[in-house]
Amino acid sequence: MRAFLFAIIMVIVSSCGKNDYQQVLHDPVLYSTITGRLTDVITYDIFSPPVASRIYAYSHLAAYETMAHGDSSYTSLKGQLKGFAEVPAPPAGKAIDYEYAALLSFMEVGRTLTFSKDTTDEIVNSLKALAKDHGMPEEMRKNSEAYGVAVAKAVLGWSKKDNYAQTRSAAKYTVPIDEGKWIPTPPGYFQAVEPAWRTIRTIAMDSCNQFAPPPPCVFGKDAACSFYKMAKEVQDSVVNLTEEQRAIASFWDCNGFKLNVVGHTQYATKAMTPGGHWMGITGIICQNQKAGFSKTVYSYATVSFAVMDAFIACWDAKFTFNLIRPETMINKYIDANWKPFLQTPPFPEYTSGHSIISTAAATVLEHIYGTQTPFRDSTERPWGFPDRSFQTPRQAADEAGMSRFYGGIHYRPSIFVARDQGIKVGNYVMSKLNMRKEQIASK
Repeated sequence: MRAFLFAIIMVIVSSCGKNDYQQVLHDPVLYSTITGRLTDVITYDIFSPPVASRIYAYSHLAAYETMAHGDSSYTSLKGQLKGFAEVPAPPAGKAIDYEYAALLSFMEVGRTLTFSKDTTDEIVNSLKALAKDHGMPEEMRKNSEAYGVAVAKAVLGWSKKDNYAQTRSAAKYTVPIDEGKWIPTPPGYFQAVEPAWRTIRTIAMDSCNQFAPPPPCVFGKDAACSFYKMAKEVQDSVVNLTEEQRAIASFWDCNGFKLNVVGHTQYATKAMTPGGHWMGITGIICQNQKAGFSKTVYSYATVSFAVMDAFIACWDAKFTFNLIRPETMINKYIDANWKPFLQTPPFPEYTSGHSIISTAAATVLEHIYGTQTPFRDSTERPWGFPDRSFQTPRQAADEAGMSRFYGGIHYRPSIFVARDQGIKVGNYVMSKLNMRKEQIASK
């Protein structure tokens, strides 16, 4: 891992001398690279999409708090987040490299909240080697490392009060027996993922149902009713998918644990979560827009906050309405042999998680960089998918939402309703949290 990390930033390092630690460690590309390495760990450890969003949010919060104490353009979130009151100030009179400290703070939280300690330790050791090998004074190194860890511990202390631990031992989800409600789907027939996630403390939202969606279409199995027609639309769409629609569905699948069945053999494949995909997009846009280190950290933090809150809002709707998936509806009442193009994920249908979190992330990015922010999405290269180009983050979010309809795992209205939710979540994160001094001055 250390050798790989050095290779990633070869262009930066090759132009640096023995005492150019600032040029190496202050480069925002390094922060994006480290975020990508955390995504690799999250993917390997098979965290569910909601849990992954929590890891990103707390890791980026730690980096942001560290950075904000060293950059007067930004302000601490101390007192702005529910119960977030203990953030250590930098020790007086001690030299600290805040960018280096932010990197270590990010990784200290990421290391603590994931399982693959050998890998995360190697990433931390690589960062420390960069500081040492490129001439950071020893006292500054030690001060920076200590401060980064201190902020991380404060964030981790706050994270322990978000009800996550309690949800690990929550009562097992009981599958509803009413018609029209969600039941486990093939091929794995897995139990519902994170049924208590709506009880997790939100980041910016006042409550999990602050932006609650309207109820879904009333269930019906008669061919003349609206619900049946909605399901039939999904069936027909999958049967008649174009190559472009197949490509879109596959590109945005982001299934962290796909169960593959070949004859009597079953095996699982991993991919990054939808939140990880938007972390990748955030890094691409930051680099395209030539954002500095502080703005890059700020961008990741706000996007990760919106994604975490969006998952909480989405899971509240999912387990409030417990709506039947298209696969179950179609197999039971329309065509027993029909299969979706993508594998149906193990939780209720309404609303679309991809749509709400993608739109929330895109809304935040457009607040920061403007609506006309073209980019080329290369995040899926490791899984063999060609890049896709977008004129705006919102265009990418809209495509991510529709990919679930093409995949046969969502009804069309669930995507559009979730899109409206995501816009509200993203706007609320940006309006409620005062993170930039210029933002505070304008209020």
